[in-house]
Amino acid sequence: MSFAFSKSGSKLGYVPSQVDQFLATARQQYLDPQSQIMDAADVRSARFELVKDGYSISAVDTAMEKLEDVFAERELERTFGLVGHTDFKLLLDEGLQLLRDRAGRAKGKRFSKRNWPNRGYNRKQVDAFCSRISTHLNQGEELTVKEVRLAVFKTQRSGYAEYQVDAFIEKLVEVLQRESILSKHRG
Repeated sequence: MSFAFSKSGSKLGYVPSQVDQFLATARQQYLDPQSQIMDAADVRSARFELVKDGYSISAVDTAMEKLEDVFAERELERTFGLVGHTDFKLLLDEGLQLLRDRAGRAKGKRFSKRNWPNRGYNRKQVDAFCSRISTHLNQGEELTVKEVRLAVFKTQRSGYAEYQVDAFIEKLVEVLQRESILSKHRG
């Protein structure tokens, strides 16, 4: 596991020393999966300060997504090995039901709204995204982790609360990763 990032020049980028330190720890975990120094959630929640001539934000974010995927796959494989197919499927089904319940709510009511004049995610865009998720959950339409991670929403006054939408998206990524592990073990 090795990363080399371009610098952002006069634009803002991530503080190189913070990124390097985080990735050094991640490298230890990667090389010794039993060490439990960090997990996929640590990678997902990592935040770096911004500075001019820092590491390219998009390059670091792409590397972090790949790292999270590797750690998540290992963790889910370990869970599958510990609990077995039936219990792993039950865990997946619980996640699927949570997503169905939220995505199945009426448009404009799927998440809490921010109070005026605060801004939140654009309700129409989030609702359209939730409709796509419902189609995946109920009809099996293809949906990838990458597509979910690339979802971007404009903001609006009285929009949906970002923390709720972000938590929903994190749960969706987890469910998609679980589906991937389960499909590996079917064949």
